[in-house]
Amino acid sequence: MYVFKSLYANKIFMHLEHPYLKKDLIEKRYYQESIINSSKNKNSLIVLPTGIGKTIIAIGIIAYQLEKNLFKKILFLSPTKPLAKQHEDSLKNLLNFEKEKIMLLTGQIAPKSRKAIYKQSQIIVATPQVIENDILTNSINLDEFCLIVFDEAHRTIGDYAYNFIAKKYFSNNQDNKIITALTASPGYDRDKITEICNNLFIEHIEIRKEDDADIKQYTHQIKKNWIFVELNYQYKTALNLLEKTANKPIKALNEAKIIFGSKPSKKQLLFVQNEMMSKIRNNKNPSYFNYISMISQLIKLNYLIELLSTQGANQAKQYCDKLKLEQSKASKNLFNNNDFKLGLIHIDKLAQNNEFHPKIQKIKEILINEIEGQKKAIIFTQYINSVEQILNSLKSLDDKIKPVKFIGQHIGNTQKQQIEILDKFRADKYNVLVSTSVGEEGLDIPKVDIVVFYEPIPSEIRTIQRRGRTGRQKTGSIHILIAKNTIDEGYFWASKAKEKKMHKTLQELKNAFENPGVVLKQKKPTLADFAPANEKITIIADVRESKINKKLSELANKNNIELKINQLKVADFVLSDRLGVERKQIDDFIDSIIDKRLFEQMTSLSSSFLRPILIIEDVDAANIFDLKYSRNINIDAVIGAINSISIDFRIPIYFTKDIHQTCDILICLAKREQTEKNRSVQIGSARKVQSFEEIQEQIIGSFPRINRNIAIKLLDEFKSIKNIVNANLDKLIETESIGTLRAKKIKEVCEWERK
Repeated sequence: MYVFKSLYANKIFMHLEHPYLKKDLIEKRYYQESIINSSKNKNSLIVLPTGIGKTIIAIGIIAYQLEKNLFKKILFLSPTKPLAKQHEDSLKNLLNFEKEKIMLLTGQIAPKSRKAIYKQSQIIVATPQVIENDILTNSINLDEFCLIVFDEAHRTIGDYAYNFIAKKYFSNNQDNKIITALTASPGYDRDKITEICNNLFIEHIEIRKEDDADIKQYTHQIKKNWIFVELNYQYKTALNLLEKTANKPIKALNEAKIIFGSKPSKKQLLFVQNEMMSKIRNNKNPSYFNYISMISQLIKLNYLIELLSTQGANQAKQYCDKLKLEQSKASKNLFNNNDFKLGLIHIDKLAQNNEFHPKIQKIKEILINEIEGQKKAIIFTQYINSVEQILNSLKSLDDKIKPVKFIGQHIGNTQKQQIEILDKFRADKYNVLVSTSVGEEGLDIPKVDIVVFYEPIPSEIRTIQRRGRTGRQKTGSIHILIAKNTIDEGYFWASKAKEKKMHKTLQELKNAFENPGVVLKQKKPTLADFAPANEKITIIADVRESKINKKLSELANKNNIELKINQLKVADFVLSDRLGVERKQIDDFIDSIIDKRLFEQMTSLSSSFLRPILIIEDVDAANIFDLKYSRNINIDAVIGAINSISIDFRIPIYFTKDIHQTCDILICLAKREQTEKNRSVQIGSARKVQSFEEIQEQIIGSFPRINRNIAIKLLDEFKSIKNIVNANLDKLIETESIGTLRAKKIKEVCEWERK
């Protein structure tokens, strides 16, 4: 097997040599060669500073796997389409491999077309959501792959698609399969880093820092400037009034021993808010509602204070305008507070007079002093409103400053627009990007000489990503703007501490992997973990139920389930030829009562399946009556709906605490129907063969003014259609829910003669 080694391309540079790498294109760097050789046969987490060549390492490992597993496929995953397109271009430019076999897959490509691409290509670059969906619909076979590259691997926590893909990758056959995970910063929290390692079955960690000996020669000096700005008198006056507004609720909450201290953080407030909401479910003490309202006031005030002190008066005013429209008790109490009213007056004056935050002036000074020739800058801010204000202020400067807005899809720029903006930035049509967090992660923004943080951020991951935008190809500068005596200072120090802790934790984990018997190494599943049950069962699931479908797919091997994804017209799950299940999370259940969808859905369910079932998720049956405290609906309406479903529609109701319980019930029901009752299940078999009772209900229910529920009452009373037709008018009138008008209509229809 070919080992990576260097090749002199000329007297100055050396290049990596491999049959599957194009000659003389990849500069040899010893740390990259070392990481490729140590990681090419192991599930590896590779942590490198932004701009140091993580993609090159991935390409090196891909080249090795192409040679080792000639007939296997390779999957390169990236969180966004622009990033995925970037990687596709890099693979085509650097690999000595047929370009037509390197394909990009995104959600814009139809599922049928994707199936053809899987057959034709050997290297697939894709977004994870596409692969997740194709796994669920059995459109992709992960046993055909020998390597999956997970870019921006710090996302592999919680319910992100990377977790599901990794589990399915190793669920059947584990031979000749590896994972390469790339990130600049997996986070500082040991538990989260461990979670990432476990989710990706990591066996080996490679970590490099900017000041490591083998990295240092490839990095350029970065000048870091921490610029503290002083707020003017008007800003300080407004902030003092807002802080005075908070004094009363803070005092009351301290006296109640709900919070402790005079300046509770956002994290503390959110925690105690959740605690109080939990208490309300078990104790209807009216004072708890007042405490929750006070906590809500403080959360809103904290956010307003942060906006005013770190972003500016215009951003604060826009938030206040939104608060005015709210009908909550917390918002009303704020606007009734005299100190708050005075604070608003000052904020309005600052906004009307265009008294921008002093950070704006500092940005102008930085760019005027440092932008010259071909130099470029990127300005980061967390808030879209700040992007607009910075952009407008820069447009008034001289012609050498050419700013452009660079924001995410959900707030303005489509992915196509993002790519176009970056192309124009490369072509020098713009030289300043004013960006939200979309510019932090992964995107190839080359030759940025100046990075400005409009505010420090407490996340060490995002700080590292922002910082990595400069110093890639030459010396760069970073300017971090900090408003004195504000939350900016706390965020700045928090980020530094977290980054330091991250490197320490990663080194500890790296050392742990090198010791035999480490728990993390044992996380990789064995085939015994996926041992199937004796009899296979089928669950047909609606394609829109993506979250629970993913969970069912994870359980498929262990429970010997064949999960079929289809567009179902009725029900969310078909478990046999007679059993259909509608699943509603509690919020959707309440909403469907309010907007009157519920009974239409139950009518369709009960008329389509001999054994319909409703599952209400995220609630205990014992706590269903507490819904009036968290939803804007009378509890009588909820009880009435439940009674109607179970009595009138004759649909059994299951209550489940969470998605896991719902999966358990679906699996148990499917096993009972298909193995114990020998019922079949097929796509398109949802329509049932009706019983005589149901045919009777359908016939009587077709009479004018008679719905299915009234039809059931008539049949319960008269026992047959014949008896209903022959009954006299008085007898019909006496029947529950019929009355004179309906009775006359029944007789009229029964006795009318065709002409």
